[in-house]
Amino acid sequence: MVELQTERIRLIPLNAKYLKLLIEHEKQMAKQLSLSMGEGRLDCELKQALYFRLSKVVEDEQNYLWHTNWLLVLKERNCAVGGIMLKGMPNDQEEVVIGYYTFPPYQGQGYMTESIIALQNWLLHQLNVKYVIADTEKDNVASHRVLEKAGAALYKETNSLYFWRFQL
Repeated sequence: MVELQTERIRLIPLNAKYLKLLIEHEKQMAKQLSLSMGEGRLDCELKQALYFRLSKVVEDEQNYLWHTNWLLVLKERNCAVGGIMLKGMPNDQEEVVIGYYTFPPYQGQGYMTESIIALQNWLLHQLNVKYVIADTEKDNVASHRVLEKAGAALYKETNSLYFWRFQL
């Protein structure tokens, strides 16, 4: 199984079994992955996004790394602090889109910045990947800061969203 590591974080891509457990039976998933239960919980909106990711993983299990949630595990406490979702295989412009979340008790400590740097470095060294894209709501200043610190550049916007891009 592919797993990425930073100084403080393990990034674990969840296959269909573990992604379903994360959504429906988080304690069971933690036990099966030998993790401690942290303080973060999935809200309804996040569960909905993860169910969508699960449908994509089930459709293309062979390429699940490109469709799943990568669980962020804080090494020091061995518990989940958030996740980064990959939203599919590279497109024709060689772009991969990510989305991410940090559980509130773990926000503002640099875990997501550290994790995004590790994952985008890995992604940019995969075949057919030239760009890693993230979008944020315009009023989500904390998310803007995460992407700026991780080295993303703002490259386009809509009425409600900013689009950020990493490239080699």
